[in-house]
Amino acid sequence: MESLKIALVSDWFFPSVGGIEYHIHDLATRLTSLGHDVHVITRFGDYPDENLPYEVHRFKGRITMESSHVSIGAGVLKRVNELYKREHFDVTHGHSIYSPLALGVANLSAGIRGVPSVVTGHSLLGDSILNPVYITILRFSLRKVSSFIAVSDAVEKDMRSILGKSLGNRGIYLIPNGIDTEFWKPPEDKEERKEAIGLRGVVVTTTSRLTKRKRIHVIPEIARRIKEEHGDGVTFVIIGDGPERSNIEQLIKEYDVGDIVKLLGRQPRERVREYLQATDIYLSPTIYEAFGIAALEALSCGVPVVANNHGGISEIVKHESTGLVSHNDQGLMQNLMALITNEEMREKMGRNARKSVENHFNWETLVLQVLDIYRTTMEQADDKPFTLYKLHQKIKKEIANVSLFNL
Repeated sequence: MESLKIALVSDWFFPSVGGIEYHIHDLATRLTSLGHDVHVITRFGDYPDENLPYEVHRFKGRITMESSHVSIGAGVLKRVNELYKREHFDVTHGHSIYSPLALGVANLSAGIRGVPSVVTGHSLLGDSILNPVYITILRFSLRKVSSFIAVSDAVEKDMRSILGKSLGNRGIYLIPNGIDTEFWKPPEDKEERKEAIGLRGVVVTTTSRLTKRKRIHVIPEIARRIKEEHGDGVTFVIIGDGPERSNIEQLIKEYDVGDIVKLLGRQPRERVREYLQATDIYLSPTIYEAFGIAALEALSCGVPVVANNHGGISEIVKHESTGLVSHNDQGLMQNLMALITNEEMREKMGRNARKSVENHFNWETLVLQVLDIYRTTMEQADDKPFTLYKLHQKIKKEIANVSLFNL
């Protein structure tokens, strides 16, 4: 297979952590292991990039929004353009249609440098009175993208709705997020793992950014109701940080569940794995989940998932096989209670969960699908540059010709 020079682009990359950041890292690592020359283009940040098996290029814009991990400005694209002149990439792969850097570089790549671009949709638009404005901006910003990848059916549907007729004959390909099944794997002995990290009873874990959209604030009330039924025989673990942390801490006090709810904040990946390996049930209360990479990590560790049947998470959690899905919080509570009281069901679903991940979400298979899309895009992409860029080049040529004649 011919080696490709690939640019992976997003505002969201290390040192910030999340589903997109680890997706880019895992994809870059596997593409590199297959012999491809991978470069990650991202915002500035303090991280030991020299330890990564691929090259990282960081750019700082005039405007930086630290809370969103975004740095923008025309100067960034000017410097990225110089990088493209120097590196001669074969294909550009942007991550998230909501990443200003990904969209800017995808347009520069296809509209100026003649390098086909692919953009993966990782998120759902959600509900907002500003959606008509967002959609107009997105359609304009995505006009030069050669093709798209969606991580779930829910994201694909959302992207088709956003793009409308502007999609034209460009393809949207469905490829779910992959996972390292050698890293995220069940423990040899769950009870030993629990004891080693100081947990007891039935352990219910959630890993998430603490934002209103993720709805982690409902967990303290759920814990109170579980405590009324089971006393202190169930432990809730919440891993993650974000703007809702202080609100959640207050709710834990208000519902008097500090003895059974552990709010651990952000944890390194290895530590998250330790907690998942000590977990009996993974709880996902969100209703706006584009895919659910955190739930996938739990499934890979042999943990059944209890979730709301909304967005992409219901596509990876199979009801009554690898977990239980509901249509509302009442059903979520009932399903959680059912698994807490049925150890045999938990263990059976945990085994099914691990098999499902090995069969459908392993990177070894998915990275080859991504490469197929790169090659298809390179063969079919519209190589017409922006009209203004063509005019710019024509004027430059005319000036050069006049100068030569004067010599």
